[in-house]
Amino acid sequence: MIRVMMIEDEEEIAHFHAIFLKKIPGFSLVASARTFDEGLSQLAQHKPDLLLLDVYIGEQSGLDILKQLRMDERNIDVILITSANDSYTVQTGYRFGVVDYLVKPFTFARFKEAMERYRSMSDEAQPDLLLQNEIDTFLQRNEKIRSKERIELPKGITKVTAIRILQALELTPTSWRTTAELEEQTSISHVSLRKYMRFFEEELFIQKDLVYLSHGRPFHQYKISEQGRQFLKENDFV
Repeated sequence: MIRVMMIEDEEEIAHFHAIFLKKIPGFSLVASARTFDEGLSQLAQHKPDLLLLDVYIGEQSGLDILKQLRMDERNIDVILITSANDSYTVQTGYRFGVVDYLVKPFTFARFKEAMERYRSMSDEAQPDLLLQNEIDTFLQRNEKIRSKERIELPKGITKVTAIRILQALELTPTSWRTTAELEEQTSISHVSLRKYMRFFEEELFIQKDLVYLSHGRPFHQYKISEQGRQFLKENDFV
């Protein structure tokens, strides 16, 4: 039985989604949250296999929950169910590994299709050990998906500069670096560097730590993440 949790701030919509889910064998709704904080709390408590996640949760964004799950390396699959169909939201969802994306309003047939596709995917992933041909098939299928989801850099962010900064962090992968150290190492201005660091945070290319001192203001330090290394690997031709 696949354990499902739902985060949806509109009670009536959540009710209908729960009815939909009951009609599909093999799924059990273990929790349903209406708010952002309640969602985070119930995720920690119930540890579902699959999360049905709305994007607009009051004044907060379900994308932040998705990003946090990936940052924490939580083994929870996510299907986004939302009225948000803008390119940024869709691309962000797929970058952070959603297994499907349903735009409200949708039919029961489309919901059922998404759930049965997920169940099929889960069944394929059950064995602890995979044969080489099974690994090849899995990787090829996901590479086809990733090839359609290459990161589109926002205005003002260039790949050449992004690579330069990440390479500077990669030179000391286990050590934290301050913006002052990166500024000196890359010869990039402080203003530009801060812009790139914000972009890297959004894409989870870096980890950030806040250092408190006995005297003076605290400061941030950074180091490259696995996602950042993967971005470098895929763009090392720049």
